[in-house]
Amino acid sequence: MTARVSWDDGKFVAKVDSLSLEGSGESVREAQDELIQVMRTWIEANDVPENLAPALANAGFPGVDEDTELQLEFVESLGTYTSEY
Repeated sequence: MTARVSWDDGKFVAKVDSLSLEGSGESVREAQDELIQVMRTWIEANDVPENLAPALANAGFPGVDEDTELQLEFVESLGTYTSEY
């Protein structure tokens, strides 16, 4: 999954391209860390077979199940960073 970090209204904002998840902070790292926490919370809230797979399929990630390892890749002007969870 790709997340983009941008400067918006006086803060850094990290967003997952195809999900309505967002993190923000005073630095790129803070925005990324907040988005990782938001993503983990979202996954935990949807972590039942009848919820997570359809939610991810609707976001453009078909075939994801409970054994799939998700990887979040951050893209911003300073480079690309990867976080796994």
